[in-house]
Amino acid sequence: MALSTTVLLGWLSLMLAGCSLSPVKPLDSEVASLKSRLYLAHGASAGDAPLNSLRAIEATLQRNDYDGIEIDIVLAGDSVPLLAHDPWISQENCRRYDGQAFEPVYIRDVYSDELNELFECHFPAGKSGAAEKTSEYHPLVTLAEALSVARNYPDKTIYLDLKIQDGVTLDVEEYGAEIFLALTEQEIENPVFIEVPEKHQVEKIKHSLEDFNARIALSYPAFYAGEDWDYIGAMAAIRTFFFAENPVDAAQESNADVLIGPTIVMSHSSVEKLHQSQVLFGTFLVDDAESLKSACNHGADIIITDIPVGQRCEPDL
Repeated sequence: MALSTTVLLGWLSLMLAGCSLSPVKPLDSEVASLKSRLYLAHGASAGDAPLNSLRAIEATLQRNDYDGIEIDIVLAGDSVPLLAHDPWISQENCRRYDGQAFEPVYIRDVYSDELNELFECHFPAGKSGAAEKTSEYHPLVTLAEALSVARNYPDKTIYLDLKIQDGVTLDVEEYGAEIFLALTEQEIENPVFIEVPEKHQVEKIKHSLEDFNARIALSYPAFYAGEDWDYIGAMAAIRTFFFAENPVDAAQESNADVLIGPTIVMSHSSVEKLHQSQVLFGTFLVDDAESLKSACNHGADIIITDIPVGQRCEPDL
């Protein structure tokens, strides 16, 4: 990140934090339909297993210090939902079984069986990734496999982050149909959240889900693989600072149940207005004590975190 962007982000953090003199409270549980603030494991990992791996899912769902898991979804060429953070696989985190080098591969261009016949991947979890063994490479997990484990823990929340990107992935209608099929085939009774990057996709996903009871989250702003997230976040923070209604308008125009974004892009007044509109606020990039405090002080209802057990918001925040 360039120095100018670093300075800008620091300035915006101070300015946005200064928009309120006191922490914002999460929504009342009766309004939010949540028993309490939710702590979800980023990539399903509690820090001791690779992100978006079956081992992470199995381990985290057994823990009492996480309310559920967040996993990333990309559709393969045969429309099978796979757990992957980016729309492609590359040598940065994946390798061929035969050891040959390869160029980045769009997941949408290859059938799921072929992907798992050729490649195994390893996505390090948070700050503990360096300590993980390279032997922990694994095939890409299907959503069906993940749900078959999660259904045994019906009180745990399942948060699906749909990686939809023009020209790079299949379209939102295909995602909606396949997600609905996976959820109903596994007879999922868990609380479910589904995140999409663009406003127009919210209603399309809701329509695809028919009568399945899931809440839809909208990214604010939309973050896409391969883009400069620091710059995108900084621009969104500027819009929020000068136009506090901007995030609220995005949620209302899309009919989203949740607005999800880093705290840097949200002023306290914006979160308060979201809550007044009965829209939940969720945040991510919570991987240390400072970012956790920011999430707590912003009144986040959903915190997607890499922080291990023992570090949570104070009871009065």
